[in-house]
Amino acid sequence: MSPCILSLSLRIERWPLAVPFHITGHVIDAARVVSVTLDDGHVAGNGEASGVFYLGETPESIAAQIESVRALIEAGITRAQLLGVLPPGGARNAVDAALWALESQRQAVPAWRVAGLPVPRALLTTMTIGVDTPQAMAEAARALTHARALKIKLDGAATDAARLAAIRDIRPEVSLAVDANQGWSRAHFDAMIPVLQRLDVDMLEQPFAIGADACLDSIACPIPLAADESFQDLDNLAAVARRYDVVNLKLDKCGGLTRALDLAARVREAGLSVMVGCMAGTSLAIAPAFLLGQLCDHVDLDGPIFLARDREPGVTYIDGLLHCSPQTWGHTGVTVSSH
Repeated sequence: MSPCILSLSLRIERWPLAVPFHITGHVIDAARVVSVTLDDGHVAGNGEASGVFYLGETPESIAAQIESVRALIEAGITRAQLLGVLPPGGARNAVDAALWALESQRQAVPAWRVAGLPVPRALLTTMTIGVDTPQAMAEAARALTHARALKIKLDGAATDAARLAAIRDIRPEVSLAVDANQGWSRAHFDAMIPVLQRLDVDMLEQPFAIGADACLDSIACPIPLAADESFQDLDNLAAVARRYDVVNLKLDKCGGLTRALDLAARVREAGLSVMVGCMAGTSLAIAPAFLLGQLCDHVDLDGPIFLARDREPGVTYIDGLLHCSPQTWGHTGVTVSSH
């Protein structure tokens, strides 16, 4: 059987944030994404990626990568074949998501069924507070009235303890996680661990820079540690398994849902917990990650809440739970459970 011919279109889009968002060494004022559509003449599938900024990816570089393999894609590439055509990163994620959605449309079933998953449930997700003054971060925590779990960005400054204490004072009932985005020194780590214990923090994500976390081999950290930047693919798994308790999988980092589903199984086989995270993006980026989240122990899929305007229809956040209907991505004919 000859391959089905596809038509590929892509565009770079800018989705402004309501307010700038600060993390260690980086300020985000908009989600700049590449949107991909694959059309077979009968149905179409869409995907979105913003890439991995700390690896130098930009929407322009992602678009160029996709254009470089346009002929292979339009010849009717499969998701399995895509893994050998594009490396991990935003380009593969965007095309992979469009292929999932196209397959969902062709089969007239929701994407979760294509993936062999049970009917999706709503997911408890953390909601993130960016780096700011202690007062501003506490007010941001107060404003997230529906959040049940918060992720706090801390950058290694002397005010980190005060920032965290101010948030805990305002929101004593929520689960707290801290994300350092590679920004801490060993001295800051040693000073902050007792603070995290006192304030009942459940998880510490990526305290040290990539390549600077070997010190964790000799540290018995009382707070569960999550690897984000330190885990890019299976090459990193052995070292990560020695140093961390949780692996944060992001579709932009893994290069799409197809690879991420396999990585989640491999990470769990190594005895680690699995987390799904996201980059800045719209609901179109969150929808495939929502499927991965069905297999995860921890969920951090709050990207759209920071946008001034999201795609429609989009995901919704109700009482701390992420809901994603089939109308957001893929075939729209089956209703998703929200239990």
